[in-house]
Amino acid sequence: MIKKRLIELSGDSMIHVKKQVLFQWLGLCSNIILIFILSFLFAELAEGRTGFLWAGAFAFLVLIGTRMVCIRLSSRESTLASKAIKKNLRENIYRKLLRIGSSYTEKISTAEVVQVTVEGVDQLETYFGAYLPQLFYSLLAPVTLFLVLCFIHWKSALILLICVPLIPISIVAVQKIAKKMLSKYWGQYAKLGDSFLENLQGLTTLKIYQADEYKHREMNQEAEHFRRVTMKVLTMQLNSIIVMDIVALGGAAVGIMTALSAYQHGEVTLFGMLVILLLAADFFLPMRQLGSYFHIAMNGMAASDKIFRLLDLKEDKKRKESVGDTFEFTGKNISYSYGEGKQALHEVSFHISQQGLTAFVGMSGSGKSTLAGILSGRLSGYEGS
Repeated sequence: MIKKRLIELSGDSMIHVKKQVLFQWLGLCSNIILIFILSFLFAELAEGRTGFLWAGAFAFLVLIGTRMVCIRLSSRESTLASKAIKKNLRENIYRKLLRIGSSYTEKISTAEVVQVTVEGVDQLETYFGAYLPQLFYSLLAPVTLFLVLCFIHWKSALILLICVPLIPISIVAVQKIAKKMLSKYWGQYAKLGDSFLENLQGLTTLKIYQADEYKHREMNQEAEHFRRVTMKVLTMQLNSIIVMDIVALGGAAVGIMTALSAYQHGEVTLFGMLVILLLAADFFLPMRQLGSYFHIAMNGMAASDKIFRLLDLKEDKKRKESVGDTFEFTGKNISYSYGEGKQALHEVSFHISQQGLTAFVGMSGSGKSTLAGILSGRLSGYEGS
């Protein structure tokens, strides 16, 4: 689940993602060596030999420290990746809005712009800071463990490796449902935000016409609908996590039973059996962690669709640079409609110079505000020049 356009807009995020994967892999290598030392010490103690105990304890402490450093550096790169994508996306959105000008409200609501710029971008913070690095690491970790355990007992290593893809298969199974559900979630979220902002801005008018109680009930209905959609998303996420846990624990159990059987038949030593037992879960933990990030990533994908919709808005070719201290405005045959059968201006012509004061006077609904909106750049879809 990688979107090419999103990667292109990521800026320096991908550099930090690669570094994060490297530190995660180094942490895994430290853990493998740690397990080998621990298993060796247990096997030696079982045989009554204690000669390597102090050397093993020292190596154990060194590797624990190394793993802690790797975790710390990985976390740092995750933060930097998140910071870079948020900065880059918000700059792109800001520049787009500047190019469109104040007429952006004709194409997209202010509430949706706020939601996309704030929460939408925050969702992609997790996508780059957690999901993408975990995706690459979860592919790398099982292969590394398989190559290591092959030298101990290839049958157990192969069984563990074969069971790992069952987790992404279960993820793919819920992906179609999740994509549709999250798209509905974001649509309802934007709709609720639009209603809230519109009612808040028009609160005085609603009170004057005693329509506030009606809008109150209407918003309650929308909020309840959004709550139901949210609960469906959470239920879907919880069910898929349960399935992934069953697959992960079941796969580890099969690998452990194979190792125990091999030890019982003398195919592996106590040392080898302990190594497989202690590393079996590590085959599945990265992919299991990826599964927990998957739903957040799906939410990020749904949010990115909203962001690209904003970035793809058509820009007004008639926009010019700001006027200076001296200016003249000439309008020729200006016409503007708010929809079919709702024409506000019809072939209006005018000339405005800097000298003196120019005022547009007319009855309510004659088009004064529309003309002011065109001059200020708030309205763009007009005819004429």
